[in-house]
Amino acid sequence: MQTGRDTTCCFSGYRVEKMPFATNDPRVDALTAALDRAIADAAAQGYTGFFSGMSTGFDLWAAEAVLRARETLPIQLFCAIPFDHQADHYPSEWKRRFNHCLLAADRVFALSRNYHAGCYAARNRFMVDASSLLICYFDGKPGGTAQTVRMAKQSGLRIVNLADGQLQLF
Repeated sequence: MQTGRDTTCCFSGYRVEKMPFATNDPRVDALTAALDRAIADAAAQGYTGFFSGMSTGFDLWAAEAVLRARETLPIQLFCAIPFDHQADHYPSEWKRRFNHCLLAADRVFALSRNYHAGCYAARNRFMVDASSLLICYFDGKPGGTAQTVRMAKQSGLRIVNLADGQLQLF
């Protein structure tokens, strides 16, 4: 399966501790359903490659959604790791999820051997430069997601923001 920028999507959203709800909140299920719909919609529009930055929270929920969708759709999961051992300090449940997604990924891009200032921004730039669509969860908080959304706008990516009033409780 060939994937170029015009058929590649990336994800950006908050780490679990920055999300506006806890992991046991019903809104996680609503977000998961919204991710499933967004990925199916993107696939219906011809997107075949999906980049996750593999951080806790939104990135890993998105990677897991791609793996679910891959069971029935001809799509691929790409993991963009900002540095080796990214998950070393994750809580055990998030480390398990990280490792599962990493092992199931179609391609893994490790961008640096070691952590360095700016490595997350470099990862975000790498994903934006490889994509034409950004699916994000951004409600205005400053940080890496805000930076990625700015990069995506400047690069002309189409943006689907799942925080724009789309999360309903089911």
